[in-house]
This record gives sequence, C-alpha cells and structure tokens, in this order.
Amino acid sequence: MSIGPKRAAGKLLKCAATGLAAAAAVSCQHASPDWNGTWKLDPVRSDFPAPTITVSMTQDGIYQVATVKFRCDGKGYQAKDTTIFCAQKNSLDLEITHFRNGSKIRAVDWQLSSDGNALTIESTDIQADGSAKSKEHRYTRTSGSTGFVGGWRNVNPLDGVRSIRQIKLQGNLLHEFFPEDADYADAWLDGTDAPFHGPNVSPGWSIALRGRNPREFGLTMKRDRRVVSVGYWRISDDGHSMTESYWAPTAPNQKAVAVFEKQ
Repeated sequence: MSIGPKRAAGKLLKCAATGLAAAAAVSCQHASPDWNGTWKLDPVRSDFPAPTITVSMTQDGIYQVATVKFRCDGKGYQAKDTTIFCAQKNSLDLEITHFRNGSKIRAVDWQLSSDGNALTIESTDIQADGSAKSKEHRYTRTSGSTGFVGGWRNVNPLDGVRSIRQIKLQGNLLHEFFPEDADYADAWLDGTDAPFHGPNVSPGWSIALRGRNPREFGLTMKRDRRVVSVGYWRISDDGHSMTESYWAPTAPNQKAVAVFEKQ
C-alpha cells in the first residue's frame, strides 16, 4: 500500500503542529506493531445486542426501511445509487430486486410466517466476478400486529458480524480489510473520516480512528456524515486479543462488545 508524498507530508506537518497540544499529540504517536495481523472473532467472549429493523408504511402504500422508500408495484424506485423493484407475490411474500447502472446486484425475498410473528429475509448478492453469495436472516416481531409493518429483532445477535479482519499499519495510517467480502478502509489515526470501499458497502459509510495511546483508538462510525456509533478499539498488553466496543450516541448503555483473537 503506497501513500502519496503530498498526502504523507501533509499528515506529518499536521502532527508536528498539533503536537504542541498534549491531547492532539497522543493521536500522532505511532501505534503498536501488535495491531498488525489477522484477527478472528471469539463469539463466546463477545456480546452484541440483537440487530433490529423497523418497517413502516404510509397510508398510500409506500414501504420504508431506514431511509429506503419503495412501493411493491413492480416499478423502479431510486435508493442512493441503486434502483429497487418490489413485487408482492402474496400477503406473506415480497420479492425485492436491486439494480445498479442497469445490472442486477441483489435479490431479496421477505417471507412472513403464517402467524405473522416471524420474518425470514433471504438475500443473494451478485459479486463483481458474476458469482452469487447468499445469506439468510431470521427475525421475531417486537411491535406491530399484522403484515410486514412493525419492529423486528434478529434472533441471532452475531448474524451479519464479520468474523475475520486484517489490519496493516504504515506509520499512522491503518488499513482494515475484511477478506470475507473484500471490503476495506484506509484510516489515518487522527480522527479523519475514512470511507469504506468494496462490493458490499453501501455509499456514505465511513470510519474515524483517533489514537489515544499506542494500544487504543477512539472509534466513530458515520453514515452520510451522521454519527451512527462511537466507541473504541483496544489491544491487550500481550498483543493476543483485541476488543472493539461501540454504542449509539443516544443509547450509551446498549453497548456491543466484540473480542478478536490474533491468528
């Protein structure tokens, strides 16, 4: 991984200038080399609140999930850089297809149980090489009474958590790579927002890391420049384990804790 000379020089000058302040100087310290390597999630030592989704519908039939809005009428609806088509096969089954630049990139099937209390979402992502990658997520109802509208909690708290990450440091630049789906980010350890890249990354996601000391970074995750979660990464004294803890700014008591072991 190479760093452009102007970019590197600018960062060095920034660290030299901010080094006059004690708090800023910490972020310019070189991180411990123990961060380098491949890390694997330890599910037993980790603790995650169950992921949730909320599905709403307007009076004129527009579904909304997070910031995405669409009708199930077979027509295309824009959602950032993708176009969504939804077809309702029956009262218990929705088919949602995502296209980007005219090419199909994802097919999603929502299946509601006959009693309306369980929701299964099966998705198939089309990779850059044309291969397909499928996932299944199961939810239980937390609010609402009928149909897809309501609150849903994932029955598996670890569902969707990427279990392998690779970290490589070059000075105060950290490269984070997820080999399971080829997503990555290059973050300076001064709190600068760094965008995520990769075939499975929705536009607008970024990570910011600020060095507190050589073995701990402050963490901020954003989507469309809005803070989604804050927390920290911390590496053990022996360099064998790494802890990531994060929470929504509005819910500091609902923390997720992921513990990784060096491979």
